[in-house]
Amino acid sequence: MIAAPRILSSTHGAAVAIVVGISVFSLQDPIIKALSGAYPVTEAIAFRGAVALPIFTVMVWQAGGLRLLWTARPFALIGRGLLQMCSYTLYYLSLPDLPLTTTVALWFTAPLFMVALSQLILGEHQGRQRWFAVCLGFVGVLVIVHPSADMTWALVLPVGAALFYAFGQLTVRRVGQGIPAPVISWHQNTVYLVGAMVLAAILAPLVHDYSGGGSLGFLLRPWSLPTLHDGLLLAACGPIAAFGSTLIVFAYRSVQPGAVAALEYVMMLWAVIWGFLIFGDLPTPLTIVGAALIIVSGIYAVTRPAPDPHRIRQS
Repeated sequence: MIAAPRILSSTHGAAVAIVVGISVFSLQDPIIKALSGAYPVTEAIAFRGAVALPIFTVMVWQAGGLRLLWTARPFALIGRGLLQMCSYTLYYLSLPDLPLTTTVALWFTAPLFMVALSQLILGEHQGRQRWFAVCLGFVGVLVIVHPSADMTWALVLPVGAALFYAFGQLTVRRVGQGIPAPVISWHQNTVYLVGAMVLAAILAPLVHDYSGGGSLGFLLRPWSLPTLHDGLLLAACGPIAAFGSTLIVFAYRSVQPGAVAALEYVMMLWAVIWGFLIFGDLPTPLTIVGAALIIVSGIYAVTRPAPDPHRIRQS
């Protein structure tokens, strides 16, 4: 029986789930980036979804039976899945044109969006200490990116991905109460699978007329049969997505999003590691300083108590 462990009901338990889930998820980035010059993004997403679907189906069955798929607000979960698909499609599209560390750094505007939107969408007041922690993390992101006049349109993609991601993660707390995490993840994965094929069909008239590379090439390139090596790499994204997304759903459903959002910055460290080991990108001193700020902000945010709603009303 798969259910949220008791430890995840606490802020510190949810923090562990976020760190482990994000660390697992980070394995997808170097795989997708390495293969982005050979296959389209829709094929990569559909391949991942097809491999992950049986895994999620077994998890749902163990969580209480497949009947949960039709009794647990499926339309609301499908809507959330669309938000997440928009997020990850934009995120993946940025990988061919941007270094891995830059993509991840810009994507980490997501915690800022979550802190700001959690009060608007969920009515959850975020204290000054948490605002300070997330802003400190964003300063670390800016230190790593060190913006300059030499900008490309692809820089907008991970920021847009962050906005959609924030909406999706806040939605899971509003619509996901009482729904097993594997059910939420199953609907999300199914939207990825179906949505990628629908998007590929919509783009089909354009794929034969575009032969360029970069982000547009990753979007418009026609589908092709993967080699055995590439197919195994794409298939590995299935279990990676299944395990990582379930842990993240557990965490965001258990506590206020603002309490753990800053801990997603741990992906920045993995971006540095994978960028160096796989793509030969050496972290600069600014990257090291920025990463340190990010870690400190995450630890600070998760150790700050949530504001007392009674005291807030009195004030």
